[in-house]
Amino acid sequence: MLREYNQHTNKWQLPRNVVDFPLSKIVSTIQEINPQLNDIANLSLNMTVSQITDFRAEYFFTLVLGTTNIKQLVIELDANDIKRANIFKRKEILHILRKLKQLPIKVTIENVDSSKKTYNLLQRYLPYITYLKFNIHSFNKSANHWIDITLAQWQRRIAIFNIEMIVGKIEDTNQVALVNQLNIPFRQGYAYGHPENLKNK
Repeated sequence: MLREYNQHTNKWQLPRNVVDFPLSKIVSTIQEINPQLNDIANLSLNMTVSQITDFRAEYFFTLVLGTTNIKQLVIELDANDIKRANIFKRKEILHILRKLKQLPIKVTIENVDSSKKTYNLLQRYLPYITYLKFNIHSFNKSANHWIDITLAQWQRRIAIFNIEMIVGKIEDTNQVALVNQLNIPFRQGYAYGHPENLKNK
């Protein structure tokens, strides 16, 4: 994760306009930290729709894989970003995902919710996806929140494409019980521990 030091707050923070970083900036940053990647098998890279549909994206991926020590690159896209994209951008996403399938690149779509809109929107991308990351809060049934597609329905659907299911933001026993019932192996959230400050150890 890229960070820059803010001299006013004395804290590390995300660089300004990080979501609009040009691909050349991402390449130079990755190449800069490349010597530290020798012992890292996988590198995850969050990308926006505008970045992955850039006309230089295919060259970008080839360059990153060919000039670094990265053995496996994982690209993460946000489902909400895809929902905001127009129909032409969505077609471009499909085009690039088909090409990435031929490279040592895995693709994750995160922030998947329980809406039928998201379910229908993502169907075309499923053959080219390795992981889907779900926000457990979207699957909390209540009087004010209707669940169109349950986690179990998602699980059955993505099993056809051998997609790994990741459930995040798990915080309470009811949510733990749900993922236990569905035998979902990949989980994230405070229910499994909070971040620790290594300086205090």
